[in-house]
Amino acid sequence: MKLHLILYNQINLKYFDTNISKYFLYIHNNWKIIFNNEELKLNEKSYILDFAQWYNFIQEINDKWYHWDFLVWKNYYTTILDYCIKNNFKQIELIQPVEDYVHKNFLKIKDKLWNKWINLHIKQDNISFFMNHNEFLAQYEKPPVMENFYRFMRKKHVILMENEKPLGWKWNYDEQNRKFDKGHKKTWDFKLEKENIWIQEAKKYYCYEDSINYPTTRIEAINLLNYFVKNHLDNFGRLEDAMYLDDTFVHHSNISTAINFWLLQAKEVVEVIHKQNTAINNKEGFIRQILWWREYMYHFFHFYKDDIYRNNFFWFDKKLPDYFWNSKVKSDLNCVNTVVKRVLEKNYSHHIERLMIIGNFTLLNGIDPHDVNKWFFEKYTDAFEWVVSPNVLTMSQYSDWWKLATKPYISSGNYINKMSNYCKSCKYDIKTKYEKDSCPFNYLYWNFVEENKEVFQKTRQPFVVKNLEKVDIEKIKEIKKYYEKK
Repeated sequence: MKLHLILYNQINLKYFDTNISKYFLYIHNNWKIIFNNEELKLNEKSYILDFAQWYNFIQEINDKWYHWDFLVWKNYYTTILDYCIKNNFKQIELIQPVEDYVHKNFLKIKDKLWNKWINLHIKQDNISFFMNHNEFLAQYEKPPVMENFYRFMRKKHVILMENEKPLGWKWNYDEQNRKFDKGHKKTWDFKLEKENIWIQEAKKYYCYEDSINYPTTRIEAINLLNYFVKNHLDNFGRLEDAMYLDDTFVHHSNISTAINFWLLQAKEVVEVIHKQNTAINNKEGFIRQILWWREYMYHFFHFYKDDIYRNNFFWFDKKLPDYFWNSKVKSDLNCVNTVVKRVLEKNYSHHIERLMIIGNFTLLNGIDPHDVNKWFFEKYTDAFEWVVSPNVLTMSQYSDWWKLATKPYISSGNYINKMSNYCKSCKYDIKTKYEKDSCPFNYLYWNFVEENKEVFQKTRQPFVVKNLEKVDIEKIKEIKKYYEKK
């Protein structure tokens, strides 16, 4: 008999082929995860979501056509081997894992099982993304310019197109999506009707006391998507990059976790948004994140997966400050403290906070990019290797030197002040560079530019080096040394 082994991100019947097998097994692994020779300590909320999502899914599909088992175990190989021997399975079907470190682990398991006369067959994944990776490689010899890929995907799937031209005659409405509304009030109010029985069971299993407000069923995920469309899509574009002290989600959808676990399908989300009667900058801005950015990152990662973990372009080796790991320790920078606290408590922050607060801070401070990558991987519920590693290592921390990003994504405090209300209640002065109470982002920014002038001259930002002429770099180094001694 054949056994179909199902993985954590495959919570959808599209992954099931009953013509091959009607016997399915899911293993909830709660033991050590080894990633790049280090233990990966995923956040408890991710384990609870995984546990509850799968028990809920099994209840939904548990009829005469399926035979299901859900096992909680600490070792994939021994669990699979014991289960196959007990139930007389000689063949196992598995759709290829989307994460490379998981795939490599299963290749090792495959060899071990073969020695026990059990054949593990790993099939190509034709479901998780708009195109599988082999189709991507057939189209491109290497990852193309990102904008060209976006246009290709829009044309291929006829999204926001009109007579083979982009709707509105523009491909990108990003310039309309950089507003900050000083009068913005918190409006996010999505709540699950109640914590379902399997969330409660998962919380008991992990002795977890905080509330869970993430979908663990497809119906809940659809309700979340509908809530976003009804209440937030009309303001999504305009305030896409805005950051607020008292508003975690602003007008973001918070569906990335549901999509990455496949409670929602990326294609169906794009189709839903495409049909809405809302301003073009809202539609295009949202669809771009999925049809372009999410899709591109998956293929970029799998093309460069053997390189990006070896790269550290700036040779940075500092470790993350303690407050990134311990919520009882605080940063005295209001923006950093707010976002890090938000991540430690809610395992979420939106994309600009990830890039321009956390990523900006760690890059300017010379933190080891692989330490930063591990933190992102461990702390966010939507964290999967294919999306975290390329975003953090190649874009945010610029550790690969230009394979993805054409410039380092850094800024002084001016950008943060323009796009947030963090600075008003901060102990530091956003308007000065050389004083003892100057915003650290200001002197760190100019120090970074001065130390890496060649990088900016070779990228598309030579004007940044030109602006150094207006800065007293000796005073910048002085204030930086002062704070390093504190």
